[in-house]
Amino acid sequence: MSNVMTPTPEQRTRWVRRAIIAGVIGTTIEWYDFVLFGTASALVFNTLFFPKFDPLIGTAAALTTTAIGYFFRPLGGFVFGALGDRIGRKNVLAATLVLMGASTVLIGLLPTYDQVGIWAPVLMLLLRILQGIGAGAEFGGAQVMVSEHASKKRQGLLTSLPGAGLALGIMLGTSFYSLLDFMPKDEFMAYGWRLPFLASAIGIVVGLFIRMRVMESPEFLAVTRTKEKPKSPVREVFASHTRNWFVAMFACFAENATTNLVKTFVLAYAATFLHLDKSVGLNGLFFASLVSLFTYPLFGWLGDRLGIARVYIGSAIAVAAFIFPMFWMIDTKSTPIVIIAIVIIYAIAVRGMSATQGAYLANLFPARIRFTGLASSREVGSAISGGIGPVLATLLLAATNSYWPVALYMISQAIITIVAVWIGPSKRARTEVQEGEHARHATA
Repeated sequence: MSNVMTPTPEQRTRWVRRAIIAGVIGTTIEWYDFVLFGTASALVFNTLFFPKFDPLIGTAAALTTTAIGYFFRPLGGFVFGALGDRIGRKNVLAATLVLMGASTVLIGLLPTYDQVGIWAPVLMLLLRILQGIGAGAEFGGAQVMVSEHASKKRQGLLTSLPGAGLALGIMLGTSFYSLLDFMPKDEFMAYGWRLPFLASAIGIVVGLFIRMRVMESPEFLAVTRTKEKPKSPVREVFASHTRNWFVAMFACFAENATTNLVKTFVLAYAATFLHLDKSVGLNGLFFASLVSLFTYPLFGWLGDRLGIARVYIGSAIAVAAFIFPMFWMIDTKSTPIVIIAIVIIYAIAVRGMSATQGAYLANLFPARIRFTGLASSREVGSAISGGIGPVLATLLLAATNSYWPVALYMISQAIITIVAVWIGPSKRARTEVQEGEHARHATA
């Protein structure tokens, strides 16, 4: 028998609450950084870090730096995921928070090209890579931590809550840069752009304080007590759970492709192709993020009531069904209709997947390799669908001068996800695996 005292209901409630808050803060910092870097790449990085290029080429170089960080996320998923299964979820999540946040702060302190020459973009690229590695295990780790603290009856609802950090991060980032629009341009270029990056230090301090007070995952502690920790989590994932890993990766395609295309391509389509004011798309994204604060827990709750896989598939079907209507609405060039279209696709259609993703993916892997399996499969799927998607969509639009190929591409991503979840392990099979683990750990 284990010598570890069984927690009281009050203690368990407190631990779950801390795990959720820690997850929300980490995800907020992750997506706050996404908005900051993307916005700064378009507004200032081309001038301050790539001044020797033509302005358009400089912007492309700055945006390429953004994409490079995205493609290093899978490395973080594998490396930190394996560490999370070996040394614990709590310690790894503290490390990823510091790595990700510190990289953001250091970008705000970077010297410009005029000050150090070619070292300026080189240092920015290195910091962006570190951000990507840290972010690669951040959200997946938060999903694992909350899912392992939560009761199975409320797993959908509770694992959906860290996703609210995505909406909060986008809202904070866009609001910060909106406030900086009031600064004189020369002051903004001199130091104003640095302020949002430096402000990330506040999130590091608060987030680290909360994460160090979070109790280690009960399921990881059970694995430790039964001496089931894997020697090589990555090797075990692909040796024993290859099918589930690919199911998890493909299950992420529709959610990642849709959210990233809306945040990048759809906004660019409205502003560049339709010549709408940039504020229209940004306002749509802001309101969609605001509505997402409510739809995340709503769909998580529905997952607990109707079944995680059912809500997940239903959300993918909703995305596929609404893609063409979304473009029709945006093509009206009516500001209210464009904003409504972005809200529907971003805050409603895709959110059923976002809210239930943590619970669905967590139950595909046993606790001993869950962090590795979830984080690596999610980030590889994210890099393929979310990283390549905006670039591919832009090329399709340029080649055809029409949104039709882009819409068909987005529908294809939804179909891949629907098939993956449909042929994935049944709810009964996933439940049996989890109940078997709980039984072994209870007798350890």
